[in-house]
Amino acid sequence: MPPLLSFHGGARSCTLALTTAIALGLSACGGGSDDDSTDGGAGGTAPSASIEALTGDWVQKGCVKTGGQSFRKFLRAHRTAGAEIDYHEGVLTYGGSECAGASQLAGPSRLGSVSFSRSEANARVAAHWGEFRTVTGTRFGAIWTLKPGDLLCLLGDEIPTNQPSLSAVSASLASVPEANCFTH
Repeated sequence: MPPLLSFHGGARSCTLALTTAIALGLSACGGGSDDDSTDGGAGGTAPSASIEALTGDWVQKGCVKTGGQSFRKFLRAHRTAGAEIDYHEGVLTYGGSECAGASQLAGPSRLGSVSFSRSEANARVAAHWGEFRTVTGTRFGAIWTLKPGDLLCLLGDEIPTNQPSLSAVSASLASVPEANCFTH
């Protein structure tokens, strides 16, 4: 990727926004203990352990503000077969500084796929453990979680998992700001 300084005007703003949005998404990684006392969220029906519940278009709750523009990460999950999802990301750009009103979508671009090996759920959280494979072949563990209120949060993991239980996932989610999560 060329240095940010080589871009001019709008291209620099869009590149900065995309870099910031990706950094926000990557900050949603965490580890945790086996304490199951964490309340999962915003009310509503219990989250689903079905892989199908992860599919669709998702928009990040948090708003990245820079100058007179604002941005949100856009995520598209498309089920390809069985327990595998193609993962795409883009960025929504808003004309004002509050992520409100009309937006323009840059992307989404396919970043890779996630093959899920296991899912569990309780009334507070559904966790889907899997392996993310980037378009360049890099692999790492990933846990996609759903909280009540249709809130999707992504956690980084290891292979094999270092968060093997639903209580460990719940503890990790306690350290992830809801602004880093996504809604439909």
